[in-house]
Amino acid sequence: MAESFHSVAIVGAGVSGLYAAHLLRARFPDVVLLEAQNRIGGRIKQVHGFAPWPVEVGPEFVHGRNSTFVRLAESAMGVQLREKDWPDFWHFGAEGGAGGQGLVADANVDDEVAKVHDLFGNCDEEPLPPPGRDVSAVDWMRSKGCSQRQMAIADACYANDFCCSLRHLGLREMILENRGWDSGETYLLMDRSLGEVIQHLAKGADVRTNWAVQSIEYGGPAAAQQQQGGVTIRAVDGRVVRCRAVVVTVALPILQQNLITFSPPLPPAKTAALSRLRMGNVVKLLLSFSSRFWPEDMYDVLCPGAFVPEFWMLRYPETNPGVGTPFCIVGFIAGERADEASAIASAPASPATAPHPLEPFVRGAYTYPTLGAEVGDRGALAAPVAGRVFFAGEATQEAANPCIQGAMETAERAAAQVGAALEPARSKM
Repeated sequence: MAESFHSVAIVGAGVSGLYAAHLLRARFPDVVLLEAQNRIGGRIKQVHGFAPWPVEVGPEFVHGRNSTFVRLAESAMGVQLREKDWPDFWHFGAEGGAGGQGLVADANVDDEVAKVHDLFGNCDEEPLPPPGRDVSAVDWMRSKGCSQRQMAIADACYANDFCCSLRHLGLREMILENRGWDSGETYLLMDRSLGEVIQHLAKGADVRTNWAVQSIEYGGPAAAQQQQGGVTIRAVDGRVVRCRAVVVTVALPILQQNLITFSPPLPPAKTAALSRLRMGNVVKLLLSFSSRFWPEDMYDVLCPGAFVPEFWMLRYPETNPGVGTPFCIVGFIAGERADEASAIASAPASPATAPHPLEPFVRGAYTYPTLGAEVGDRGALAAPVAGRVFFAGEATQEAANPCIQGAMETAERAAAQVGAALEPARSKM
């Protein structure tokens, strides 16, 4: 049985795990990343051959200029970023109400749209619902006297962006996210693929792919455990890594579905948080054209009432000229609509045959402000266990910020916790 010994092991080589390793390598050069998939990057993934550039099937934009991600990309990689207001157009068909106005620039929208923006933009001024009495966004909007058209506007603009429906969007975590958000409101487009950021973070790292973790053992007498390395990580194929500390960065469903077992079991506060938090699903609809038939200044369109609530138009620098066609439209479908679209696209041959997820070690897109999640749930999910097991990843961001920068911020926190645990004297210097 193959074994190796390390100061720190990181489970998961997505952006959070890679950034944690990037931060820890100077102090712990033997840090190792254990990745279940046959590639690195986690939810950051590209498709080649569809367009003259890599098409992002996962995250695609940076949300706000004030972020760890932007600082790293600009200072360490020389990335150029184009800043875009969001949204810049709306399309009101028959389902969107107001007589089906068609395409409308954001600067010319009516008062109902502005009222929805004011409601969601100022939700941080609302009192937090008491424990056990969270309120869905749809019920909250009803209590504010919102019309059905405003519901459709909020569903397309906010719920779909959050990766859920209005009835699953929880007011409590929505308020907490608004109070904690400080990144800015614009969207930023990179001058290159997000895959290049992944490769930058992975440079020099000891990454072991096809290393699916089955169990993490961290219990027993501290002295005996310290002699054995503190933590024992076992793969499904029998390989073993022993380490003094482990950082777990896997997606929320992997923990919720007990695909990794912990010995001793995780504390009740952590399992309670896991029972309440949720991750949404996303489907991207990619269309490629040989010529542009939309306005040159069009970037993003929201479509209230439509099955595909949001489209954006792409044209990146061509890194592979002659491959595919250069004009792309991406439809963004999240939450229950995405589940429905997935079921249609992968309709099983018989009721006994369930469709397999494209990313079995992710099983979703990102977490959202969850109806019924309590104050402190994400902090409980993030909390270290026994001074040896640490947690990072977007679901552990206490401000309920599921973006790339949120994942990176949790990596910074976990790396600092590991350093303090393994080298406490040095951490205090």
